[in-house]
Amino acid sequence: MVGGGAVVVALAVAAGVVIADEEPARIAAPYGCGTGGAHAPGKAPQGAVDFDGDGRPDLALGSMGSVEGGAGGGSIEVAYGAGDGTGIGRCQYLTQDDAGIPGKNRDEAFFGTDVVARDFDGDGYTDLAASVFDWKPSLIIMWGSGDGLSRAARVPGTDVSHVAWDNDPILDEQLVAGDFDGDGHPDLVFGLGSDKGLLKGPFERDGTPAGTARVPAPRRPAPDVGDANYGDLVAGDLDGDGIDDLVSFHAADPEPEAPWAELNRPVSYLRGGRSGFTQPEGIHLPDAGEGAIGDVDGDGTDDLVLSPRGGDASRSSVTVVYGAEDGPGRRRTTTTVDRDTPGVPGAEPQDEDAVFTSLDTGDVNGDGYADVVAGAPRWDVYGEPGPEQVLFLAGGPDGLSGEGARLFDGDDLGAAPGGDADFGAAVGLTDLDGDGYADLVVTAPGSDTVEGVAYLLPGTAEGPSVTGVTRLTEGTFDDTNGLDLLMGGGEVAH
Repeated sequence: MVGGGAVVVALAVAAGVVIADEEPARIAAPYGCGTGGAHAPGKAPQGAVDFDGDGRPDLALGSMGSVEGGAGGGSIEVAYGAGDGTGIGRCQYLTQDDAGIPGKNRDEAFFGTDVVARDFDGDGYTDLAASVFDWKPSLIIMWGSGDGLSRAARVPGTDVSHVAWDNDPILDEQLVAGDFDGDGHPDLVFGLGSDKGLLKGPFERDGTPAGTARVPAPRRPAPDVGDANYGDLVAGDLDGDGIDDLVSFHAADPEPEAPWAELNRPVSYLRGGRSGFTQPEGIHLPDAGEGAIGDVDGDGTDDLVLSPRGGDASRSSVTVVYGAEDGPGRRRTTTTVDRDTPGVPGAEPQDEDAVFTSLDTGDVNGDGYADVVAGAPRWDVYGEPGPEQVLFLAGGPDGLSGEGARLFDGDDLGAAPGGDADFGAAVGLTDLDGDGYADLVVTAPGSDTVEGVAYLLPGTAEGPSVTGVTRLTEGTFDDTNGLDLLMGGGEVAH
């Protein structure tokens, strides 16, 4: 213990940081990277990500690529808002080689693949939680402050999933945030079927949660499923009781070379509550590849947005299961929107490699209804070349429809053509300048030969705009000396 503390102090002094004897080292401070105008005063909307508390919303991207000393080590790129459109004022490039972040860069640690942003300690600054697989899955929380993300701690005692039919949960651990017990403090879920998979807030600054609780394992997707693994978790209030619920996605008997239509993912629902999670009977959700949650019909209850798989589903369709007091899908017929829906632009892609693999919700046009964005990169790294697109669909009093829909092609924004950019690998809707219109974030992670880029499209009353687009490149954050950064190949923090 004494030796470890001395090493920390020595590293901090070498980095020019003066700290108390037992204080943790500070994360390297944000630096100027100005992509937009001068810093404008701001007032971040309620629930906005604001790591430095300056009233200008911020953005964090998880990346799965390589770092110094680690192929697939993973990194996080943080862009601090300038309060001027989608302009960015300061940047941070975070890896485990930062003296203030626990651990060390290593191969396939995938630090930051999953990132979620909440005020986990209740001090008024947004914090950032990230998953990492350095020897075993765990979580690291980076604490917000007036200087931005400034210190970090590993959450002690995290567990992995315990699902009897799961193929290998350790390699597919997922992270999501929400208030699952209704006490007003954000919680984390990390470990389905674990007795301590629910990590309750508020968290101490050493990462210790206020408590832990069980997260039930989802029901077996089908009696004949011998093994499976799960690919995503999303959270939101799907029954309108003020407490977040949990939705998980599973892949039964996965075949790496199977076409998208055969990669059916059963979807499971867990209702959050003050006494813990429950599994209501009689709720059957359609198979889907990805999901997001938002109130697309403005009735005050969140809805579940899905990218359906299998059966008669179109490759470019989006399905909404509407929330209700007795659970999603119990009071209203689902809605599916695809390229045949009136108002939706573009033709149905004709190849198997074009499918929506990323989704998000947010109010882009400022009308009070959650809108939907869906990204369709080349889903298979060995897929045929072709267009990569992002579809915008507007919510409204009748739910999701084709009215006001817009289609954004990677070629139109200058992405590498033919599918080499992975344009649309992650999408996010977040109000970056506090003007009441959510802006569209689209990542194009690229490869070892194509530079990774994140595109920030301003939100307007007509939807996302291609006027005033901000481009964040690998060089904006770090000179990786030719390493495959895959910027934004993980998630956009929410």
